[in-house]
Amino acid sequence: MTHLWTSGEPIRVVSDESGVPTAFTWQAQDHPVERIANRWRVDEVWWIARVWRDYFKLTTTTGWLVIMYCDLEANVWYLQRLYD
Repeated sequence: MTHLWTSGEPIRVVSDESGVPTAFTWQAQDHPVERIANRWRVDEVWWIARVWRDYFKLTTTTGWLVIMYCDLEANVWYLQRLYD
C-alpha cells in the first residue's frame, strides 16, 4: 500500500553541504538515507503561486522507499509518498 500526502507531511531533514538529504525524522522516528534513487527539480508558476522544489526518491536503512521534497522558497521539507 502507498501513502500519499498531496500537500506533504512536514519532516525534519539532515542534509549535506549540497542539500542532499542524509537522514530525516518523521513521527519521532529517525530514518538514515541508504541510497538516492532519483532527484529532480520543479520550478514553475501555477496560477499565481510559484512552485519551486527539489524532489528526492530514496531508500532508507529502515527499509522505506519514499518521495520527499524541499520547498526551496520556504526551506521546509515534506514527505510526500511512502511506499510500503
